[in-house]
Amino acid sequence: MHRPIPIRFFFFFSVALAIAAGLLWLVLEGPESAVPAALATWIAALPVPYALACLFADRAARKALADAGADANGDALDLLKDVDTVILRRSLLLAGEPHIKELAPEGMTQSALLALAASAEQEAEHPYARVICETAENRMLRLHRLAAANVVPHAGAEALLTRQALRVGRLDWLEDEGAKLSAELATRADQLSTKGLAVIGVSLGRRVRGLIAFEQDLSEDAKAAIAELNRARVKTVLFTSGSRRYGMALAKAMGIAEVKSGASPDDLARELQLRKARGSVIASLAPGFESSADLVIDIAPQDTPHLIASTAAIEAATSQADAKTADEKSGAELAAEPAHLQLASLTPLSSLIGCPR
Repeated sequence: MHRPIPIRFFFFFSVALAIAAGLLWLVLEGPESAVPAALATWIAALPVPYALACLFADRAARKALADAGADANGDALDLLKDVDTVILRRSLLLAGEPHIKELAPEGMTQSALLALAASAEQEAEHPYARVICETAENRMLRLHRLAAANVVPHAGAEALLTRQALRVGRLDWLEDEGAKLSAELATRADQLSTKGLAVIGVSLGRRVRGLIAFEQDLSEDAKAAIAELNRARVKTVLFTSGSRRYGMALAKAMGIAEVKSGASPDDLARELQLRKARGSVIASLAPGFESSADLVIDIAPQDTPHLIASTAAIEAATSQADAKTADEKSGAELAAEPAHLQLASLTPLSSLIGCPR
């Protein structure tokens, strides 16, 4: 990204130009004309317009932050203007509530597949789990009694049904756990993912018994904000635990430059560290990467207090919850932590990033 030239450069340049003009007039016209010429040249070359432009840009950036429901902080503004990579999470790109678009069972009915999935997802809090359970309830399906149930982060839910493992979640996770995915279901999953549908599988024992595809509207506000970031030459990267086909379809629809999908949080954190080592300044809107980004941005509900603060201020505000307070931490530890920014929506982000100071 374009970095503004420091004002002190123009000041030293004006002084050098004034000295040169004074020496030239000293040689050509004598000492009487040299001093006025040098003074006039220095005044004319002073970077007053540029300084005013930077001042107005700073005020505009702070006003944009205030309009977004956030308080301005100088350190964070410096980070915002230097950001060249924005990490996005899938939930920011979607609007409304998801709904089941298709049930694709294999060797059973759609109702039986949905009842299996709802039985395993009863304790889960993921939006897809809620939709599955609500749909099963609306269809008045009878759920199975489970011996045990467990939620696996970033993967799905699992339970024990008549001594068989019942799992609902990512297809790659089901296969890693030993469930076999038939060629027909694999083909159908690819077709659905290419259409921009989020696909999960339901396995019982050693077989994947069917697929559940979810559809959700795209956020037009997020799409417009991403378009503005692209015009500002800020690289947008989508991090998702879903399949690559689904991630590519979503990125294409939203105009996102790059997709990282199907990787573990640790793999994605290492990817961020590598980008930082190459000189990128990263703003992350994806949860779980707070220690890997330069700036962490949270999109909060309208009624949530909004805050933008430097690392030291964030540490001081949360010192009661931490075992080590900000005073106990070393300067190196504080410098390694990112600044935080909370906004009410993704819309104003493009107007904040790249604002010169």
